Amino acid sequence: MTESKRTSANQELIRAVWDEARDLIKRLEGSTVQRFSVEAGDTKIEIERGMPAGVVASAIPAAAGAPAEDSAPAGADDRHPIKAPLVGTYYGAPSPGADPFVKAGDSVEVGQTVAIVEAMKLMNHVQADAAGTVAEIVTVDGQWVEFEQVLMYLEPAGED
Repeated sequence: MTESKRTSANQELIRAVWDEARDLIKRLEGSTVQRFSVEAGDTKIEIERGMPAGVVASAIPAAAGAPAEDSAPAGADDRHPIKAPLVGTYYGAPSPGADPFVKAGDSVEVGQTVAIVEAMKLMNHVQADAAGTVAEIVTVDGQWVEFEQVLMYLEPAGED
């Protein structure tokens, strides 16, 4: 195969992958999926969507008959839990070796990404649904988390 035919075939593959990704985006409108990638050969397309403020851990309804478990330690009732929006693998940083999204003591705003939960190769950003200071991160990087499992606690803004 000549170089020009190979380049043309690669361009056709890229266009086909892009068209499939675009169609998938249209079908996912209104879903909680925030990030996905499509790979074909050496070609990879990654797409990330922002989540509207206020749509965070409560985006997926609780399973019928399965109450959410709140594992707040004694005396921590005034802290605000940030919970996993779905089942998957918890990551505290955007990529291996990168600085974490937040650390204990950091101030966060509503809508700020504080972690990622990966499910089925899709990276779902976990956003703060309240402003405050990160009091405690109770989940370990790479840990499997359940739906509505507490990932971290915030001290509400204005209360120290």
